[in-house]
Amino acid sequence: MPNKPTTGLSQNEIKLFAAAAMVLDHAGMELFPEWTILRIIGRLAFPVFSYCICEGSRRTHHPWQYFLRLFGMGLLCVAGYYVYTGTFYGNILITFSLSLCALYAFQFLQTCWMQNKIAVRLGGAVVMLGCIVGIWLLCDWITIDYGFCGVMLPLFAELAACIWAKYAGTAGKRDLARLLGFSVGLLVLSLQMGGIQIFSLLTIPFLFAYNGTRGEKNLKQFFYWFYPVHLLLIGLVSMWI
Repeated sequence: MPNKPTTGLSQNEIKLFAAAAMVLDHAGMELFPEWTILRIIGRLAFPVFSYCICEGSRRTHHPWQYFLRLFGMGLLCVAGYYVYTGTFYGNILITFSLSLCALYAFQFLQTCWMQNKIAVRLGGAVVMLGCIVGIWLLCDWITIDYGFCGVMLPLFAELAACIWAKYAGTAGKRDLARLLGFSVGLLVLSLQMGGIQIFSLLTIPFLFAYNGTRGEKNLKQFFYWFYPVHLLLIGLVSMWI
C-alpha cells in the first residue's frame, strides 16, 4: 500500500477515528448507559474497520497469516468474555475473520471463473456457496457481532467492484464502485438492525475521504492489540466503580 502523502485521509487516520469511536461506544455501554450519545458515536466504528478488512484482503501478501492473526485475537477475546460473563459471544474480531473467509472465497471464485472450464467454475461456485451457508449457520447457532449481514458487509464492496469491471470495461473507477457498493450494504445493515444503527451511515463521508494510503507509520500491531486491551481496561474500571 502506498504511503506517500496525498490529499484526503490515510487508513491510519480513519482507523484511529474509528478506534476513538469504539472506546466511547464501549465506555457508554459499560460505564455510562444513560448517555445514548456515546452509543450513537460508537456506530461510526464498525463500518470503518469493516471497509479496512475489505482493503486488507486485497492488499495483504500473506492472506492466511492475516486471517489467523485476526481469528486468534478474536478467540482470545471470546475466552476472556466467557470468563467474565459465562457466555460465548462472537466479538467483532470473529465477525471480521468470517468476513475475510467470505472475501477469500469470492476471490477464489473470481480466479476459477477466469478459466474456461465448467468443472473449475463449478468448483469455485461450490466453495463460495458453501462458505456463505457455513457463515449463515454459524451466525444462527451463536451470537456473532452484527450478525450475518455485518459479516457480509465487505462483500458488497467487492461485488460492486466486480460488476463495475465487467460492465464498465475499466478499472479506473473501481474504488468508487467499491465505496458505493459498501454504502449500499451499510444501508441494508442499518435498516436490518434498526434503532441507532442508522447513524452508522454518517461514516460514509469519512470513507469517501480515504485516499488509499496506509499512512506514514505502520500501526498494524497497535490495531491488533487495541480491541482486547481497551475492553480489558473498561472492564476493570467497571468492576472498580
